[in-house]
Amino acid sequence: MATSTLPLILDFEEARSENPGSSIVPFAPGGLSTEARNCFREGMELLGSGEAQQAIARLERAVACAPEYSDGYVGLGIAYAMASHVYPALDSFERAAELDPANFYAHFKLAQFYFKLRVPQKGYEEAERALRCASTPEEKGLLARILREERQREAGAVARPTWNKPFPRTWLRTGLALLAAICLLLITYVK
Repeated sequence: MATSTLPLILDFEEARSENPGSSIVPFAPGGLSTEARNCFREGMELLGSGEAQQAIARLERAVACAPEYSDGYVGLGIAYAMASHVYPALDSFERAAELDPANFYAHFKLAQFYFKLRVPQKGYEEAERALRCASTPEEKGLLARILREERQREAGAVARPTWNKPFPRTWLRTGLALLAAICLLLITYVK
């Protein structure tokens, strides 16, 4: 199982409020080029200080230098999310999970992002994948926390239709019969 280089605490705003003097800077693996490693480190430092736009530029450069570096895409997804760029964030998280299917943080952040977007079915699917990738009690604890938060949110929310049940055949037959009758009426009126 691949080990991730991202920190255990990925919610930078929360981490900074709990430990204002702490540094939230992960390390990049030694196999990366010096430029990719420096860009990644600088991007994560910028994220830790709340400068998402500047972090995006550095992390984009890091993944441009090392396009197979899944944690770079996770960091980039976090930066996009902090800057409220929803679709690029989603694309980055999905790319990270695609590059390294065993990357806990890729699946964890994707699950968390889907929950924030109020797409719980996909969030639970990614949470299940993250659980299969979790290798430490801390990772399992992070996952348990977001699942607990999602269940609490769902308990107080109005149920959203999922549209995943099959359409009743009687409705389909009735609809087709009604459509045929309308077509016949239109044909008679046109003549």
